[in-house]
Amino acid sequence: MQIGSERTHPFTLDVDIKGSDGVTVLFGPSGAGKTSILRAIAGILRPEKGRISLGERIYFDSSSGTCLSIQDRRIGFVFQNLLLFPHFTVEQNVLYGIRENSRAVARRHVRELLSMMGIGKTARRYPQELSGGEQQRVALARALASDPSIMLFDEPLSAVDVATRSRLLEEISVMQERSGIPFLYVTHNHSEAVRLGDAMYVLDEGRIVQTGTPLEIFNSPRSAPVARAVGTENIYVGKIVEHRIDDGMTVIDIGSCRVQVPYYDLPAGDRITIGIRSEDIILSREHLTQTSARNVLKGIIHRIILDADKAELVVSCGVDFKVSITPATIRILDLKIGSEIYMLIKARAVHLLA
Repeated sequence: MQIGSERTHPFTLDVDIKGSDGVTVLFGPSGAGKTSILRAIAGILRPEKGRISLGERIYFDSSSGTCLSIQDRRIGFVFQNLLLFPHFTVEQNVLYGIRENSRAVARRHVRELLSMMGIGKTARRYPQELSGGEQQRVALARALASDPSIMLFDEPLSAVDVATRSRLLEEISVMQERSGIPFLYVTHNHSEAVRLGDAMYVLDEGRIVQTGTPLEIFNSPRSAPVARAVGTENIYVGKIVEHRIDDGMTVIDIGSCRVQVPYYDLPAGDRITIGIRSEDIILSREHLTQTSARNVLKGIIHRIILDADKAELVVSCGVDFKVSITPATIRILDLKIGSEIYMLIKARAVHLLA
């Protein structure tokens, strides 16, 4: 699917997405093409080449000249900025998405949707009088009101607090199960992807680079672009120096230190890329020997970055490692810039990246 023209530096989407009846998550860095896919499916964006279909229904096909209008596609779309009409009441906003000719039937349908979303008492209020969570529910109700064949979500929960996000994720999941229609969901949030996704596509520069369930991909990224997209902060190019067959281990030299990983049937001397998530590294002020972690690396803290609920350290043992911990750990272990520290890394926390 090609978007743009040669004069405007076309952005090419080379994707084949087979949505299930559940929730399919599109994941990847900004600019990977996730929102462009949603906009092309909805008919907001017209590709120069390609084909878009849902089952037997063809939305767009450049070879035959088919291009259904937005109105004829029967697609529900929940945007990041919601796009509720500020001069419409909640009821009027939801009515806007209903195709029903009978006004009485349409209003009854709206009341049912609002009740189902737990916002029945807000019907006569305006969007600016609602909380962020209530506005999200109105946007979802309006999208469902059109009796869509598919629902598209473009980071709909990015602006709500954690508690509200958790409740809305549960409601979206229930809505999908009740409706039985496919949901296509764009997010940068790991927990949203895991809680909602039955399947996930990771995109990078307009291409699908890995598919699977969210947990499969987060736990076993297969390439450096996927590793970066799912939050594997430590990526190194190293060389296989030996195999310890009896232990089922392969030893990799990444510059100034060596790490053990599960055995890979590759020749010694081969170069290899590995990834380690920052939260998979455990810290100790002492050199522990009685531990299941095959890698115990001594380093020095070069940087400490504090956030409200987390902290990130940069620890150097010749190469820099990013380590994610809690602020309490800094206090308990009395960590400072210049402190010597030991990093404990399980062999299975080191992922081979193609």
